[in-house]
Amino acid sequence: MWKRATLICAFACLGLAGCQKKSATETKIPAEEVNRRNPIASSPCSIAEGRRLYHATDCAMCHGKDGEGKGVLAKDVSMNLHDWRDPAALPHFTDGELFYIIMKGKGRMPAYEGRETPEQVWQMIVYLHLMAQEEVIPQC
Repeated sequence: MWKRATLICAFACLGLAGCQKKSATETKIPAEEVNRRNPIASSPCSIAEGRRLYHATDCAMCHGKDGEGKGVLAKDVSMNLHDWRDPAALPHFTDGELFYIIMKGKGRMPAYEGRETPEQVWQMIVYLHLMAQEEVIPQC
């Protein structure tokens, strides 16, 4: 088990190390993307799938298993990430902005476009909204 975890961390580190910091103009999100609405309704099934994807796509490695922004990789490379459990963090982003950032990447965060489908990314965004609420994740 340790070998697998070590390999995953090593590959993730290599992937992050290869990411170059983008300039402000490269990370500017187009207005049509900012205003984009999530087509996936929040339901027990979309939340459960979003949670599964969050962990399966290695989001937790940086953003933390509970979204606290203190994942193993974030600590190792001194990243300062949002605490998605804090209700004040999420209102700074529209669903469209989150979708764009996840799909295209930002800073040292790699792009997930081509690795995840748009539907999968939208499901992860549904799950992100639940992190800031003090609710038990419903079963599908």
